[in-house]
Amino acid sequence: MKSAYNTQWVYNLAVIKEMKRWTKHNFITTEQFTKIGEEYKTPLYHPNLIIRILLFVATLFALSGISGILGLMFAQTGETVIYSGCLLYGIGSFVMLEKMFIANNHFKSGVTEAILYHACAFVIGGVWGLTGFNSTQLLLFTCLVVFSFAAFRYLDLITTVAAIGSLAGILLYNCFEIGGIFKPVISFVFIFSFSAIYFLVRRLQTKVSVRIWGNNFLVLEIICLLLIYASGNYLVVRELSVNLMDLVLDEGKNIPFAFLFYLLTVAVPIGYLYFGIKNKDKTLIRVSLILLAFTVFTFKYYYSLGHTEITLMLAGSILIILAIVLMRYLKTMRNGFTGEDILSSKWANLNVEAFVIAQTMGGNQTEALRTTAGGGGSFGGGGSSDSFN
Repeated sequence: MKSAYNTQWVYNLAVIKEMKRWTKHNFITTEQFTKIGEEYKTPLYHPNLIIRILLFVATLFALSGISGILGLMFAQTGETVIYSGCLLYGIGSFVMLEKMFIANNHFKSGVTEAILYHACAFVIGGVWGLTGFNSTQLLLFTCLVVFSFAAFRYLDLITTVAAIGSLAGILLYNCFEIGGIFKPVISFVFIFSFSAIYFLVRRLQTKVSVRIWGNNFLVLEIICLLLIYASGNYLVVRELSVNLMDLVLDEGKNIPFAFLFYLLTVAVPIGYLYFGIKNKDKTLIRVSLILLAFTVFTFKYYYSLGHTEITLMLAGSILIILAIVLMRYLKTMRNGFTGEDILSSKWANLNVEAFVIAQTMGGNQTEALRTTAGGGGSFGGGGSSDSFN
């Protein structure tokens, strides 16, 4: 199975969007942007965000009207027929999405997302209805299959999040169902499972053949990092143990392996930050900063110095010191990784001019783009962020 979209057209669209950003920052001139636009033409219809939202809402209204009429027509036919019809209607919506819109060059236009989510909902609802709504395992597995298909086939980011969420639900459900030793070690099952997925995703990101799924991989990477941290966070583990596993804790008592979870609460975000700086990984750095804030909240939730102003002063002082240290460390460029805004650097513009000449006068275009963007840029690598939005 492959993506429903033309890979080269999607790639060309990513080039144009990135060049618009470069032009906005005066990284290249308008004339250079025009030449690149002529070189990387794409027929894909991809309007701006406001238009996409309006088209999304309008399409949902239209689809609700169609499904409502069909529902009234088959309302008296029995549950089996209704749920079978939902399943067939969902599959037909997938077919309509490809034949009527993607075939006419719609790419994440708002219309495509509305039809996609509509189709996913009817397929999942139809399958679950046919089973009598009594199998959580089947529901989670159906969600995993449908959302994974949608994410892979249509490059959708929301269904990517839903797919990884479904996988997490399957792991959690099965650990509870098996019981015994698996209940106390659910956290470690999550840590090892999503660590394995994270490293697999990191490896896949280095392959040029799968660059069209770059944003999906980035979302998977972020969700895995968050789940790994949440699985070892003391507050999350303690509250879930009390609410889901009926663990009874007397006042002043701790959960099993409390020291280990306290250690993971601190060590994981610091580890993310360290390796993010060391490996020039923007994703790790950004996630680590968010998690450091949640780590402070975790300890503040259970322990207090008694004075809010003292806590705020200490937290602010630590953040200022950390910022100063990082600014000094990143002041000097280290293998292309720096705290300075390279878009305003004079020497950088010379490199881009050479790149533009290579693009407009001939040469190895794809290789030039990869070389200029780098492993952490917009066309590949772990730092890719908006290549195929």
